[in-house]
Parts: sequence; structure tokens; C-alpha cells
Amino acid sequence: MRLIILLLCLLSLNNCTYFVAKETAKIVLDTDKNPEKKEKILKKQNLKKEANKKKAKDFYCSKIKDPVKCNE
Repeated sequence: MRLIILLLCLLSLNNCTYFVAKETAKIVLDTDKNPEKKEKILKKQNLKKEANKKKAKDFYCSKIKDPVKCNE
């Protein structure tokens, strides 16, 4: 029982840090006057988006042999 409670606490803390980081990035992008910091954050977000798209496509293509979406 203690293990379940401990795991729930850890998972909730991870979600909190995710939301705090997301809100911090949003505040920096909206209010900060430093264009280098904005560019760095946007570049990192775009890299993550592209990586997630590639992972999703690889997973899809590994499960479903679709000749239109999977050009292999």
C-alpha cells in the first residue's frame, strides 16, 4: 500500500514540474525581451515536435504496412 501511495506521489510531482516548465516557457515567450532566449526555446520545441512526429511515423509504419504513408 505504501508503494502505491509513493508511486502516486511521484507521478503527480512529475506532472506538476511539466506544467510549471510549460507555463514558464509560455511566460518567457510572451513577456521576455530577450530574442535569443525566445529563439532557443522555440528551436527546442520544434526539435521535440519533429522527433515526436518521426517516432509516431516509425511506430505506425512498423505496425501497418501503408504504402502511401510509409515510403519504404
